Amino acid sequence: MKKSIQLLTFSLAILVLIGCGGGASFDAAQAGTQDADMQAFLKEQGLYSKATKTPSGIYYIMEKEGEGAHPTPADNITAHYHGTLLNGNVFDSSVERGVPFKFQLGRVIKGWQEAMGMMKPGGKGKFVIPSALAYGERGAGASIPPNSPLVFDIELLDPTEAARQEAEAAKKAQAAALEQATKDDVIIKNHLSKIGLEGKTQRTDSGIYYTIAKEGKGKNPTISDKVKVHYHGMLLDGTVFDSSVDRGTPAEFPLNGVVKGWQEAVPLLKPGGKGTFYIPSTLCYGSRSTGKIPANSVLVFDVELFEVK
Repeated sequence: MKKSIQLLTFSLAILVLIGCGGGASFDAAQAGTQDADMQAFLKEQGLYSKATKTPSGIYYIMEKEGEGAHPTPADNITAHYHGTLLNGNVFDSSVERGVPFKFQLGRVIKGWQEAMGMMKPGGKGKFVIPSALAYGERGAGASIPPNSPLVFDIELLDPTEAARQEAEAAKKAQAAALEQATKDDVIIKNHLSKIGLEGKTQRTDSGIYYTIAKEGKGKNPTISDKVKVHYHGMLLDGTVFDSSVDRGTPAEFPLNGVVKGWQEAVPLLKPGGKGTFYIPSTLCYGSRSTGKIPANSVLVFDVELFEVK
């Protein structure tokens, strides 16, 4: 049964780094041309004389050595990074988000495994990584074209600093979520008033507004259940971003594998029940955009629960 990607939960890890790293089959001419481009970049930045080249083709400058043991692929580490193409275009940056990236070293691209394996906690470095050790001929999304060398400024945080920054980032995120939730509540109330539903909906403690069109019978699902539903997902302006109804095929999924708003909304129904849910952005995709869903978007779902498994 096909499931819509719109409903699945997203990892907070930086997806552009995770997955099958590298392995591109470059011939000598391609590798030579790319190496020349990397050298030209370093010369333009006044860094060529300071750079060291590894046998695999990574150029690096260790700006701060750090202390302790070098991480291994099995280690879970925390780092800040800023990633650009050779032309300076930023494709990903934990620095700009203000949230350090925690991950297992063996699960990121090969270039990162090698680069960070040369670092020690507290260390900082710049790495220019050939595409064969990054995303090769396939590239990664719209931001990283095929056969693109990548430039990373990386700081490997020591455990104490990592814990401090993670706690600070969590505190900021909590404050931002509270502020956004307040904005979302006003937006939902204004929308309900506009469509003639003011005072005709119920509200959960978390801020979901809903109406039940049909009660249904039986047991309400729990977070541990798998459910079969039809749904129609819209933005407040009526834009449809996802719909099992339009596809003509109900969706089946475990409730613990979808966004928090759905984990709370669907259990308000019983089998055979139908409802409409106005879900704050903080219980859906928050400040990140996905597909047709802009950042900080309140989402509207018409849901019919067929079965609890």
